[in-house]
Amino acid sequence: METIYLAPHSLNDSTVNNQHPLSLSTGTGHIQWVSLKSGIQLFTMDYTPRCPIVVEYAPPFTSLSFYFCLSGHSRVQAGKRENDVWPGQACFSCYSSPGTVSLTETFGTERFVRAGVFMNLEQFYTHNEEQTNTLAAQINNPSTEALDYKDRVTTAMYATIHQILNCPYQGTARSFFLESKTLELVAHKIGQFEAVDSRKPNIRPLRSSDFDQVREAGRILTSDLENPPDLNQLAHAVGLSQRSLYRYFHKIYGMPPFDYLRDHRLKTALKLMRTGEVNVTEAAFLVGYSNLSHFAKAFKSKFGITPSEFLKQSIHYYSLNLTSKS
Repeated sequence: METIYLAPHSLNDSTVNNQHPLSLSTGTGHIQWVSLKSGIQLFTMDYTPRCPIVVEYAPPFTSLSFYFCLSGHSRVQAGKRENDVWPGQACFSCYSSPGTVSLTETFGTERFVRAGVFMNLEQFYTHNEEQTNTLAAQINNPSTEALDYKDRVTTAMYATIHQILNCPYQGTARSFFLESKTLELVAHKIGQFEAVDSRKPNIRPLRSSDFDQVREAGRILTSDLENPPDLNQLAHAVGLSQRSLYRYFHKIYGMPPFDYLRDHRLKTALKLMRTGEVNVTEAAFLVGYSNLSHFAKAFKSKFGITPSEFLKQSIHYYSLNLTSKS
């Protein structure tokens, strides 16, 4: 596979509209970073590889990132963490110590349309003077080493990203346009994050112990995929009421406990099938599905493809890998 190296500009670089489009022989389209006047980084991608590629991003990375995937599936590895990015996902991540962790992303040969916004905490608070809201409280929590929140790309997000990718201006007008649309995109994501909590203004911010209990609940919930506990058992195991567990779980993971379990089951099944060592039936049973039609329906709902189709694509992708390495 081909490897492409990308290095975002220094966040101290205040050059307006500092663009570096890439013309790559391995595909068509563009991959580029734009350094906005505020120091916030805008990353855009509308690219179709001619062969599977690996993109390596040079550190250092920012504390906060907002990432929006419109089309194309890829696999991201940041240090020891590995995640799949799927079409229609809108992601927010916060790392208290971003450091110099290496980041690589593996792409297939489909079209990839993405937008990303990257900033440090200082830049976040420049636009967020009120540091008492739910998002700020979680970012400031000393136990929050890494915060990941995933949801769907909304219609408003799609429209804003389309405007960014098809900016009609040049020069100074382009700089103002991209700055405003980038902040608008961040506003859509933060609004999505805080939608539930905005209707509950009197609820206190989560404490360190709340995070510990919910993370332990997540560990228990996914430790035995074939025989998970019910909500009452899970709440009792971590010392929370069912209501508090449900609410805190949704705040931290962006979904209720058993949506989290289903999500983990499906991702585990996907990883099992990707190895080529199990078939669809075996993968379903190993992650706790006794009904294959329910498994297939849930898998397609999450990933946009049936398990059988994914298994065929994985085998084809693996053969391409072997061919390129040989």
